[in-house]
Amino acid sequence: MKISLIQPGRNNLKYLKWSYDSIRKNQGNHEVEICIADDFSNDGTWDWCLEMMDKDPLFKAIKNEGPTRLGHTILYDKLVNEVATNDICMIYHADMYLCPGALDAIEEHLTDKTIVSLTRIEPPLHPDGPEKLLMDFGIEPEEFNEKGLLEYVKKLPMTKTTEGIFAPWAFYKKDFQEIGGHDPIFAPQSKEDSDIFNRFQLIGIKFIQTWNVNVYHMTCR
Repeated sequence: MKISLIQPGRNNLKYLKWSYDSIRKNQGNHEVEICIADDFSNDGTWDWCLEMMDKDPLFKAIKNEGPTRLGHTILYDKLVNEVATNDICMIYHADMYLCPGALDAIEEHLTDKTIVSLTRIEPPLHPDGPEKLLMDFGIEPEEFNEKGLLEYVKKLPMTKTTEGIFAPWAFYKKDFQEIGGHDPIFAPQSKEDSDIFNRFQLIGIKFIQTWNVNVYHMTCR
């Protein structure tokens, strides 16, 4: 499968690096294009992006020159419409670790008029919810318990799916473009996800959330 991961970032370089390493380590046999938007950062993000574009032919990046923050509501769409070259994309946060086998599940479940979400494992920084699993494997890359996480995910049920949708979510670009992507009224962020999910449902998109393949999400990074 060829897939483009969509990752805006603002002053979160160490998380982008951590996330990048996990993607390249655990992408399996899939061809993964990593598309990053630097939202006027001042932490060296753009210098790193330039370096990575020289090293990795499947790493692409754009930069908001500022001085106004655009936010991920706008930058998600710019990356999908102007940067990603694959028919399949996935909205993906900068502070997510891609677990082994995750992209295999995307390929297995993604068909026409569907969106497939991976289940997030998160430290208990926020209240529990039906869309995620609470388990603490660290809230910073330097304290991340990778071994503990990988042992934990091996024990999860192998066949469970529900009809949820939440980040990270994979989709066909044509379905995203059919509804016009995110509504810029929600820029720079907040509630843009609820809005686009409702509009997907109104055109008959089927939601599939798979629970035995995951990302670890540090949250709020």
